[in-house]
Amino acid sequence: MDVKELIKELSLLDGPSGYEAEVLKVIEKKIEPFVDKVWYNKVGTLVAEKKGFGKGKLGIFAHADEVGHVITKIEEGLFARLEMIGGVDPKIMFAQRVRIHTKNGVAKGVVGVLPPHLQKEEHRNKVPNFDKIFVDLSCSELGKYVSVGDICVVDMKPVELNGKLCGKAMDDRAGCASLILAAQLLQTLRNYQDVYFVFSGQEEVAGPGAVSIAYELKLDRAIVVDVTHGDVKVPQFVQIKVGEGPAICVGPSIDREFQSKLSEIAQKHNVKTQIEPAPGRSGTDTDEIQLTGSGIRTALVSIPLMYMHTPVEVVDPKDVEETARLLALATTVE
Repeated sequence: MDVKELIKELSLLDGPSGYEAEVLKVIEKKIEPFVDKVWYNKVGTLVAEKKGFGKGKLGIFAHADEVGHVITKIEEGLFARLEMIGGVDPKIMFAQRVRIHTKNGVAKGVVGVLPPHLQKEEHRNKVPNFDKIFVDLSCSELGKYVSVGDICVVDMKPVELNGKLCGKAMDDRAGCASLILAAQLLQTLRNYQDVYFVFSGQEEVAGPGAVSIAYELKLDRAIVVDVTHGDVKVPQFVQIKVGEGPAICVGPSIDREFQSKLSEIAQKHNVKTQIEPAPGRSGTDTDEIQLTGSGIRTALVSIPLMYMHTPVEVVDPKDVEETARLLALATTVE
């Protein structure tokens, strides 16, 4: 499987939190040949199950949703107002093209910006919030069909930049890609544990996608695959490097024994990894999964990513491949 093309394909799909169905259908087709069974639970989480030798249950998680927007108001039939789904900085929306999913198809629009020639001093010194941002629908063939409640994403196609990939929703489609690749690798490895590849939704709004299925499966262990901030040039931030392999998290929300085992596996098989300390909450599904039921031994593996929650997120496919290798190898431990 071509890892670059896989990541590009997943990045291009639209699936803000709560609206991941299209993304999950594509993932289902990609992973189905490599597992024994695929199914959905009541809240729409996709599970791809691969039986082992009954040496425990291991869940491997990645969230399929992305940050986005919802239409909150239509003004004069030409302008749509937005509110964010997940954490979105309003500054990234200026002069962007957007896709709005209506009942009659995908409408295109542009986020209007006052030209510098017309700006006054107060315009230059202020960053408008979402109350001041609008989508101009006047150039859209389907603009008349846009309604309150329609979802909206930035219209951004993924591109390759010096071997890296840049686009929207790399958080966490890069993680989803690593799970699919790990399932493919298990065709040549023996997984002692029963493995459940879990593609959940609503992570960006702290929703029930991951925690509900963790409770339902009664897992012994879980590995959450998400992204982390890479190549941040700020002294107080951990220096995780893009292209240097996934980061294994250490901290109070991580099971120390399981984390140590993953590091040991990586070292034994020459999987390139980094260490990321999380002194409190990790900000991922890890925080909730570890508390599910009577408790689940949970580890966090993060793919380095630049410019998180923007339309120009950047990942290195090599990190995704190394993540997949680590995940596959983790299933072979009794």
